[in-house]
Amino acid sequence: MAGLGREVTVRFQTLGPLRLRQDGTEVPAGRPQQQAVLAALLAARGRPLTTTQLLHAVWGEDDEHWPSHPKRALATHIYRIRQLPGFSKDVMPGATPDFTPDLSSGFSPGGACAALLQAGEGYRLSVEAGAVDMHRFDDAVQAAAAARRKGDPDGAHALLTQGLALWHGTALDGVPGPLAERIRQRLAASRAAALEARLSIDMASGRHAEVLPEIAVLAEDPDASGQVLALLVLALFRSGRRDEACAVYDRARDRAEELGLDPAPELERSRREILGSPAVPARSGPRGPVRPCHLPPDIGDFTGRTTETALLLEALTPDGTAVRRPVVVHGAAGTGKTTLAVHVAHQLRDLYPDGQLYAALTGSDALPGLPGRVLAAFIRALGEDVPGDEAAVTAAYQAALDGRRVMVVLDDVRDLDAVRPLIPRQPGCAAVVTGRALTGLLPDVQWLALGAFSPEDALGLLVRTLGASRVEAEPDAARALAEACRRHPALLRATAARLAARPHWSVASMVDRVTE
Repeated sequence: MAGLGREVTVRFQTLGPLRLRQDGTEVPAGRPQQQAVLAALLAARGRPLTTTQLLHAVWGEDDEHWPSHPKRALATHIYRIRQLPGFSKDVMPGATPDFTPDLSSGFSPGGACAALLQAGEGYRLSVEAGAVDMHRFDDAVQAAAAARRKGDPDGAHALLTQGLALWHGTALDGVPGPLAERIRQRLAASRAAALEARLSIDMASGRHAEVLPEIAVLAEDPDASGQVLALLVLALFRSGRRDEACAVYDRARDRAEELGLDPAPELERSRREILGSPAVPARSGPRGPVRPCHLPPDIGDFTGRTTETALLLEALTPDGTAVRRPVVVHGAAGTGKTTLAVHVAHQLRDLYPDGQLYAALTGSDALPGLPGRVLAAFIRALGEDVPGDEAAVTAAYQAALDGRRVMVVLDDVRDLDAVRPLIPRQPGCAAVVTGRALTGLLPDVQWLALGAFSPEDALGLLVRTLGASRVEAEPDAARALAEACRRHPALLRATAARLAARPHWSVASMVDRVTE
């Protein structure tokens, strides 16, 4: 596949905020409308665009919304793009270059590997192969489709994984103009299709337990496709959770009927697989090596919390035959309780090889019977039958844990008394509970309070989000921004993300906006 994995001098990141990296260093891509011009030229993949096409791309087809001197404004953006690092500076507006850069070999005058060339009454952008991530993604998707047609699912899976790894947000996030919006929509649809194709290969390869948490997260979207819901039904069923699989199908069918539609064909195929499988006979002993993993995906840019992570790891690491005391992580909203608990649980997966059970109990005090339903779901996930007698369910859950090493994560709990039956009482198992404004009591627990980030952790989050060069250029403003956000993890992360999407803003200007 051309361009994948090849080292280039300049790279354009479009699968997220538009960014330019020169020799590994991020440089601003200019003002929003300049980014819209650059995005249009990048999307054209070397094809020339006329001046009118570029004006339509940035300001729309209605010239009432154009600037008073549109061609002059466009020429200014073209000039500024040519001044960006990695671009040849020898091509001036209105001039035809005397050279054609040998961009395929990475050579061009001045060491540049991008050139904005005049083409008739318009312009075209020449860049090195592999320098634009949206093209690398498209190439990966096309190559994966070819691999699947040739009967090479492993090769297709590798290509899709490589292509999806290029994403770091919403494509062209913050770039204005109608063309940028059309590109965003096309790439979002292609990304969703690629992810579904990769998950389908995982399912066909028997990795249903591994990808179930990822599919479950996708299925939470109200606009989740029929293919995602079908994958969830199959992943649940093949993980021994037949009742939950049927419930997902029933909800999807009911929603389709409300809209006057038939269930998606993929869902019907999943339903036929369930109905065509024999019922699993009830028996008293375990049903074999059922090892559920319900944990949500670990956050990719986990930052800070070094002390809290170490304390939680120590508290939850098994030690022989002792019963581990449950740990309650508590704090205000947005302090990262769930993120920390899930991060640590992923780190300890190998020490709890018989499964990781997760349940979000948001609003459990307003949903009578929810802890009981979670108990039943956990029992089924462990490959056991749920007793018909409600009074026997807790005993059946504890019996299912006997002799196993299982981690239990109970997220966003409000009433500690209500979740007592969900806490393992077996040696070799552990539980972590997260919550705020907690009521009730749990006997013999360890408490871990989460508050604001330390100054070092807050600055570390800014470095990870904005890049070291941007923070180092304004160290005082970066520290001021962290304090303006009260070093609150959620607020600081949201503010940093907003700033990352606007590379033309200074850190100091964001401080002013936060403190207004």
